[in-house]
Amino acid sequence: MIIDFSGTVPGSKQFDKFGDEVVKLIRNSDEKVFVIVDKGTGFKKTEPFIVSDHINLTGGNPLVGPNDPCGERFPAVQDIYMTDKANGISVGIAAGLKPGYAPSAKDLELLRTFGCEVCCYNLVPAMIIAAHSHKRVVGLVVPDGVDAAPIAAKLV
Repeated sequence: MIIDFSGTVPGSKQFDKFGDEVVKLIRNSDEKVFVIVDKGTGFKKTEPFIVSDHINLTGGNPLVGPNDPCGERFPAVQDIYMTDKANGISVGIAAGLKPGYAPSAKDLELLRTFGCEVCCYNLVPAMIIAAHSHKRVVGLVVPDGVDAAPIAAKLV
C-alpha cells in the first residue's frame, strides 16, 4: 500500500500531513509493507531519494500515551526501512523535522555532518507507527514539483 504525503501518486492513500487517520490506517491494515512517499525539503536534491535510516528531530513520538495492543511499547526500528527495491535511486539518511520547521543553512550544515541528505516531515512518525505494528517501510522522499507516481509504482 502506498501512503502519499506528496499528493502526486494517483490511487494511493493521500494525506496532507501525518495524523490520527494515518495511524489508524497503518495499525488496522493487513499490509506488511508500506511505501511512504513524503516531500523533501532543505537540501538541493533534484531526484527522488530512498530512505535507509533517519534521525528523528520531530520533537515528538506518535506512541506517547496508552500503548496500543498492536505492538510493544518501545518497538525496535532497525531494519524497518527496505532499500532492496531502490534500483538506481539514491539511498541515504533523512532528517525528520517538526512540521513547519524551516531549517536554516546552519541547520542543514550540521545535519550533513550527521550524514543526513534530505529533510522531511511525515515519514518518520509514520515509520514509527509501522514499526510498532510490526510492519516495514519503503521510504521515498521527493523534492517539491517531482512526480513520485512512476517511482512509487515500482516500489510496491
